[in-house]
Amino acid sequence: MKNASYSVLLMRDDADVKTLRVSPRRLKLLLWVGSVLAVVVLVGLVVGLRSFVGYRSVLAERRDLEVRLAEAQVELERLGNLEKIQNTAPAAGKNGKASTEKAVQPTSRAFARVDLGTIAVENFKAQLSGETITTSFDLNNRAQGASSGGISLLLLRTDGALTELSVQNASDLTYQIQRFKRISATASAPRGLTRKDVLGLRVEIRNANGEVILGETYPLGG
Repeated sequence: MKNASYSVLLMRDDADVKTLRVSPRRLKLLLWVGSVLAVVVLVGLVVGLRSFVGYRSVLAERRDLEVRLAEAQVELERLGNLEKIQNTAPAAGKNGKASTEKAVQPTSRAFARVDLGTIAVENFKAQLSGETITTSFDLNNRAQGASSGGISLLLLRTDGALTELSVQNASDLTYQIQRFKRISATASAPRGLTRKDVLGLRVEIRNANGEVILGETYPLGG
């Protein structure tokens, strides 16, 4: 029957029965359009999911790159500090006997870098003025919970020796922090010390158990 059609009955309790007549051709078209829409929606969901996963992957790679760049920046700063320190060392061979003597190299501890990742030193400044050494820096807690401990300041001489400094106020070299603390300390330089005798200043941060959790050597101004 070429003119056959389908009848769809629409019934409601509060209304009369309505009849909707649909031809097979229109029904097939309706089903085809519905199928196409379903495929489009499915493709959209797949593309959206892949885009989201790709975005998360790119975001993770970006964070990883930022971490590596930060580590590289810290390492470059450290190498720059070492270069500054080494450039302040008096050149050997400037006169007579000194030219035949082998320069004494700093001890391995002097340039050993210790970093357990629980605390960080930023904005470091140190200066030798006359017989006084002043230093200041920001101490940032990276561990979960509070941190406490002590700080040692060691003067690095040109002969490689490390001399621990005694500060005027011992409490200046202790810390108990949740997030951040500004450290400022003043120490007396060893008697007879001159600027040409000094390479730098080493800072060692210890936790409450006395373990060194951060150790770094910085150039000394003055």
